[in-house]
Amino acid sequence: MPQTKPIKDPKEAIARGFAQPFSLFRRWQKDAVRSGRFASADIFLLATVCAKTLRPSQRPMQLADVCDNAFLFLSTLTSRKGDQISQNKNVSLYFDWLKLDRYVMVEGEATLVRDRHVVNSYFQKIFPSELKCYFSAIDNNQSKVIDSEFKEKFQDLRQKICHYKDSMIPPPDSMVLFKIEPSYFEFYENSNEVGNVRLAYSRLVEGAKTSTHTSAPSNTASMSSRTRRQLSLSKPQPRRGTARRLTPWSKQI
Repeated sequence: MPQTKPIKDPKEAIARGFAQPFSLFRRWQKDAVRSGRFASADIFLLATVCAKTLRPSQRPMQLADVCDNAFLFLSTLTSRKGDQISQNKNVSLYFDWLKLDRYVMVEGEATLVRDRHVVNSYFQKIFPSELKCYFSAIDNNQSKVIDSEFKEKFQDLRQKICHYKDSMIPPPDSMVLFKIEPSYFEFYENSNEVGNVRLAYSRLVEGAKTSTHTSAPSNTASMSSRTRRQLSLSKPQPRRGTARRLTPWSKQI
């Protein structure tokens, strides 16, 4: 299937309409779907960090949506990831499309959406019946050690819930929608046309600059961003290299 042609540098990205990182992400995601080489183009690796031990952990996740310049996914507050995000809102997302010689890495901060109507809407939309039954039955016991007594209760509850109509299976009370607002994108691609390229987008506070540099074996190109209104993000540190003034990345598409 036809794919988006490789991009060699920020100037070409802007000229081709990819001044906004979300525009390029959606295009690459469509390429992954159309290739037929992935069971799902919505699976990503979520990395979080324990605020006490500073140890990182990661797990595959199902993307719920990409909207309002943010990535959305469902999980429970009582899970390991939920507990870590509640203490440290900085997370990283990794989309593995290496079968197309591509990956996308995103860094950002997480906030919670607790609206039950919104949570239920995504719960019904993205999960098959079997997973709905599992999440509804496990509720706030996700990531906890399961003893034989709980296992028996869980199996009984799961069987009862599975008798519901698919659209009637409720999300557990502990489930919320996590919203990741990115501060940094990295698009990697290996192609015969332009070689190995990492195209990086950073969203910074007014007046800050990012850098661009080349490192073997990849060419790393960065786009800086200046916000047009006050953001609820902490100011990231500029990356090392030669500072350049490039096109802004605002939150609006």
